[in-house]
Amino acid sequence: MLKKFLITEKNEHIIAYVRKHWLVMLTEGIFLFILAFLPFLILIITTYQINILISLKVFTLGLFFYFIWLIFIWILFFLAWTDNYLDVWIITNKRIIGIDQKGIFNREITSLRLERIQDTTVSIKGFLPTILSLGDLHVQTAGTDIEIIFKNAANPYAAKKSINRLQDQSFTKEKK
Repeated sequence: MLKKFLITEKNEHIIAYVRKHWLVMLTEGIFLFILAFLPFLILIITTYQINILISLKVFTLGLFFYFIWLIFIWILFFLAWTDNYLDVWIITNKRIIGIDQKGIFNREITSLRLERIQDTTVSIKGFLPTILSLGDLHVQTAGTDIEIIFKNAANPYAAKKSINRLQDQSFTKEKK
């Protein structure tokens, strides 16, 4: 569906989709899971420390606020999942399209033509990102300050290789 709105040029076709690595969503999910049970753990620790028997009314009120907390955590998980799912970078044979979802109703779409790309840089920091091939890909244009950053991209070296290959193909076509 998104393809017919973004691919507007004649003879343009999609080469690759680059998405965030699955580890990014996993770490956000684990963090939210810990936050979901944090009030319950605090309640257990404090009641064990103080040796208080909680009345039924106080327990019911605490349970009510705990369920509100869980709904809040669920909404945060939905927002994080939506942001991760809708962030995508599309590499076509003529340009790179970066779609950055910022919240539910805010989306930024950037487009760079391949012939304007000046530099591509991959940045992978840490042991686990190196093992899982998780990193950032910076694509800089020849213009003033236009740059697309593929943050936490899955396999950024393959994306860089595709971009460089497409650039080489476009330059050889121009020379002929």
